Amino acid sequence: METVLFCPTQMELDAVMDVAQGAGVPGFVTGLGPASTAHSVTRFLENNSVSFIILAGIAGAYRPELLGGNRAFVAKSEVFADLGRCSHNSIEPIKLAEQEVKEYFRLVEEGDEIHTFVTASHGLALANMATVSCSSGTFERARTIAEGFDVEIENMEGAAAALSCAAYDVRLIELRAVSNLAGETDKSKWDIPGALGQLSKGLRELLVALPLR
Repeated sequence: METVLFCPTQMELDAVMDVAQGAGVPGFVTGLGPASTAHSVTRFLENNSVSFIILAGIAGAYRPELLGGNRAFVAKSEVFADLGRCSHNSIEPIKLAEQEVKEYFRLVEEGDEIHTFVTASHGLALANMATVSCSSGTFERARTIAEGFDVEIENMEGAAAALSCAAYDVRLIELRAVSNLAGETDKSKWDIPGALGQLSKGLRELLVALPLR
């Protein structure tokens, strides 16, 4: 087994499973949030040898122009964005003199095969992403994270998967489709069906074009 797919929820896995099965890639649900994701991915890697893990799910965008557009996003980097001291309008990372606190993960390097493919793609784009334990419930908090970490997309799993994959020297490819603006709590303004459809298209493009199997 060369590649395995993880999705945060059964809804997301159901949306892309036909594509994954067609490519011979097994799929699993991690559960929502960093803790469930780290546990699920670590437990899997303890018992299986793979070269690639794809994490695919929907997400919120910090900028309105990322909504719609018929594309999905591949994480260029991931960061634990609320692992620290949170105040009204800032998030201060925790610093320990005697211990590294691993918060940032570079997932795609300029010039590697994934970078080259995605930058040439019409249906995919690279984006810096933030992982949070609590999704942004106000535009103010979303702006604080976006500006503080220079990120474009918010999710609840990516950095946790990256942490587990790094421990086992496994390449993580994170694929996200945008369903809403981060901080928007009116779900009538979300487009979950559209995002799930775009997620499926993005996964199909990745699996067909890259030697992941």
